[in-house]
Order: sequence, then C-alpha cells, then structure tokens
Amino acid sequence: MCKVIFLNPRPDEDSIGAFYDVPGYDPFGSSGDSASGMAKLYRRFRPLSIRRKAGRVVAGLKPADRCLDVGCATGEFMVELKRRGFEADGCEPNAAAAQFARDKHGLRVWTGGIEAVPAHAGPYKLITFWHVLEHVHKLRETLEAARKLLSPRGKIAVAVPNPLSLDAKAYGDEWVAWDTPRHLYHFEPPVMLDLLIRAGFDPRSLGAVSFDAFYHCLLSEPRKPIPLLRGAFRGMLSFASGLVGGPGSSELYIGINRSS
Repeated sequence: MCKVIFLNPRPDEDSIGAFYDVPGYDPFGSSGDSASGMAKLYRRFRPLSIRRKAGRVVAGLKPADRCLDVGCATGEFMVELKRRGFEADGCEPNAAAAQFARDKHGLRVWTGGIEAVPAHAGPYKLITFWHVLEHVHKLRETLEAARKLLSPRGKIAVAVPNPLSLDAKAYGDEWVAWDTPRHLYHFEPPVMLDLLIRAGFDPRSLGAVSFDAFYHCLLSEPRKPIPLLRGAFRGMLSFASGLVGGPGSSELYIGINRSS
C-alpha cells in the first residue's frame, strides 16, 4: 500500500520558523560564513547541482519566459534561470534569506510562501518547488495556488526526498532527509503523482535528483573518517540506482497545468 508519511505532533505555522533560524542550515548556506568541511563541500558543489537542476526543468521554455521559484532561499537557482535568459521571481519564508537574495543578486523576492506572491505577478510558464513541498502545512492549497499562477499548459517542477530510496532504508531513523521537525510530509512516488493529479496537473516522474544521494548519505553519517567513507559508498550506490531508473534519494516530478 502506498502512503504519505506525516509528522505528528508538528510545529504549527506560527512556531515552525524558529527551527529554520539556526546556524548552518544548508539551504541558507550561501549567506553564512561557516568554515566547517561539510559547509565548504556544500558550497563547492552547489553551483554544479543548480545547473543540472535547471537543465532538467526548462525544456520547452522560450527566452524571456517567466518563472517562479518557491522557497528560493538565497536565490542561486533564480540567478541560473536568469543566466539562461528567463525572467525569474521568487518567494522565501525566511526573511534574512529573502533579503540576501534581493541585496546580493538584485532579485524580486517576496517574503513568505506562495501565498505571498500577488495574483497579478503571473502568469508563469514554470514554477519550481525544490525540496519545499515537504515543508508546507497546507499541501492542497499550495498546489492550487501554484496552478492559478501558471499559464495554461504551464508546468510545475517538484523535488522531494524519497522514503523508498536505498539510503532511506539503509539509515532508517538516522536518515538526514527526515529532517524533523522541518519536514512535515514524505511522499512515496505514487502518492506524489496522485497528489499532483488531484491538484489539477498532468504529472510524470523525471526520476532521481542524482547528487542528493551523496548529500543525504554523507550528512546521515557521524563526522568521522570511517563513517564518512561508508556514507560516500552508500551515496554511490544510491546515485547509481537513480541513474538506472531505480529509486532515487530524491525524486523530481513535472506537472502540466490542465487549466485552459
């Protein structure tokens, strides 16, 4: 039986922000000055990961098409979209990260979730949710808001951790992608596809988000040489699984807006 996994009990919308305002939280790593080895590794490989992500979701877009990155953190994915010739807006609940994106990159970023994006800002050809949907309290409302901001036949791209991945099974309760209490939901692939259908999209899976396997495995290990070597080996196995169509550490889904 396929299922959605949810955190219970969970922080409410008013209190969950405190769990993001902690030193070294990786999605905000570009705005920090952490000197840890893992932080340096994250910053080194993040540009490569961002370029690969952009390349996978912009198919069918034309120059100057408009995009929205939900949960844009410090804005680097938006910068990559603009480098490729697209218009890019963003929204980010963390006020400091949103301000960094505005100050550092000159981006248009609303502080808040997708509900902070005004209706007149659309329509968009592409809306991206890179490891965002597992954080939101109101799944249906969030996806419906995205659909209303999309142009007809516009698309959303959703990447979420995969609880059926090899690394999730290997690490069990220690898998870093559970990320309690920030991750409120986890989606088995059939559940994610069904959720998109119910929200008014024609969905399909694009398979694994490859580099997430190494990220999840290394961060699931103690910061000691032997466990980190084990994490690298497990990351390689999970990475290979995703490459050949097996369960990825994270999965990427595309949904085409059915509205006309």
